Amino acid sequence: MVTIRRYLRIPQELRPTQIFRQDSLSPIKIALQIILLQLFYYCTAYILFYGWARLGGYDVSITKWLFTWEFIDFSNSLGIVLSLLWLLDSLICVLFLTVIVGRSKLAWDFGITIHAVNLLVVWINTGRWPSLSWFVVQLLSSAILVFLGTWTTRWSELRDTFFDGLVSSQPNPEGQVEMKDLEAQKPI
Repeated sequence: MVTIRRYLRIPQELRPTQIFRQDSLSPIKIALQIILLQLFYYCTAYILFYGWARLGGYDVSITKWLFTWEFIDFSNSLGIVLSLLWLLDSLICVLFLTVIVGRSKLAWDFGITIHAVNLLVVWINTGRWPSLSWFVVQLLSSAILVFLGTWTTRWSELRDTFFDGLVSSQPNPEGQVEMKDLEAQKPI
């Protein structure tokens, strides 16, 4: 029996088990990560906007809220709510950035890339340069994504380094966790 793997020549770094590993920087893998992050960014925003439209009783195409800048305005309540939903979207996407990218050195690049692609999509869709209020929201959104994404990816990178081996793997009869004293251990 001939396996499918023989016919499908998927590069090693693009196999499902390898996509989220942080040891490879191939251009194909980086492009796939950008596409995944952009997809999650828009899907999360769509879910947030759809929920708000249903709660608020708005009968509007959600894609108009996603891919245009005209509704982002600080002088009305809809514009303020949409601005806050974009910021909430960035907070949620920090989790996606941490899982998909996982490297603190790349969090800046991917956080800015998401918003640069969003600027291009909005500019192409509307045919006009976005307003100042849209830029303010996107700058705040990118700051949230970049700084929190850098912090969470750094935390996940260092978690294994500093906290690995602190907890004993032996079960304790009282159900308590036994901490090891790393300074008292002999060097290898």
